[in-house]
Amino acid sequence: MAWRDLIPNDAKKTFETLIDRKRKLDTFKSRAAASALLCLLCFLLFAVVYYRNIGTSNGSFASLLEGIMNSSFLIFLIAVFIVSFVYLYVLAKEIDKAKKKYETLRMETIDKFDTTWLKSINFETRSEISIEMNQYDINIDYKG
Repeated sequence: MAWRDLIPNDAKKTFETLIDRKRKLDTFKSRAAASALLCLLCFLLFAVVYYRNIGTSNGSFASLLEGIMNSSFLIFLIAVFIVSFVYLYVLAKEIDKAKKKYETLRMETIDKFDTTWLKSINFETRSEISIEMNQYDINIDYKG
């Protein structure tokens, strides 16, 4: 892109860092979606297997619990559910942290873009930068 030659090196570095943070945030979000789907799948599969094999038997809670403990597949589903749920919890914290870092840098970029860089670059260059950042789903036009 031609605009990269027209802006200062610190601006280039800021835009690269902004793109990297956005990619990292998107990666965390996609992992969280996959983990949530895995949790849902394990829960539904557990419910189907449980009610098909164990849930139809009449008895006390102890006999139902014993039926679960005797089925290695159900124990495996419970373990996968717990691990994916904990991973989802960890990812939620990482998403919050990454989102704060990304939004802080985006706001700083907008402020700097409006004050310093706007004076040294023309409107066409600013438009090129905005179009390229929009390809990464990064809004540098306004803070909203």
